[in-house]
Amino acid sequence: MKKKNFRGFTLIELMIVVAIIGILAAVAIPAFLEYMKRGKTTEASLNLNKIGKAAKRVKGEIGTYPVENGALLPATTGTCCGQSGGTAQVNNKCTPTPNVFSDGAGWSHLEFSVDEPNIYNYQYNAVTGGTVFTSYAVGDADCDTVKATFTLAGTTTAAGNPAVTLVPPASGVY
Repeated sequence: MKKKNFRGFTLIELMIVVAIIGILAAVAIPAFLEYMKRGKTTEASLNLNKIGKAAKRVKGEIGTYPVENGALLPATTGTCCGQSGGTAQVNNKCTPTPNVFSDGAGWSHLEFSVDEPNIYNYQYNAVTGGTVFTSYAVGDADCDTVKATFTLAGTTTAAGNPAVTLVPPASGVY
């Protein structure tokens, strides 16, 4: 009978594989966390676009943007970091309070409220005359105590049509 010679991996070959995996992890994990932070900012842009569409609808109905201001809502003390359980960087959403948007003024006129756990607070500022408005989303998606502010500017074109422009915060601010 002939014996077969089995050959395995040497320790050096295994160490090289472990080193390669370590390098890939060192590069991939920070990039993944950055994508996670950026993904959380979509709440602000989606809700501001919702406010913009509502304001355009009101302008089409009555000829001006809503002239009532909407307070910064939902009002929170401090940040929402850690409020949904778990670690602050992962679960940092505030408990929804849709009834606070029933203010009888700006928010009611826009028919806007936040019904789901949220990271950002929203504000609507009317300008006298109803030809322009500014709306804000302010929040701290990455729990670093630096608040990010998204701005939605509503204007009226020369032809009298409503137009909105969304301005995100500076790069790297979430």
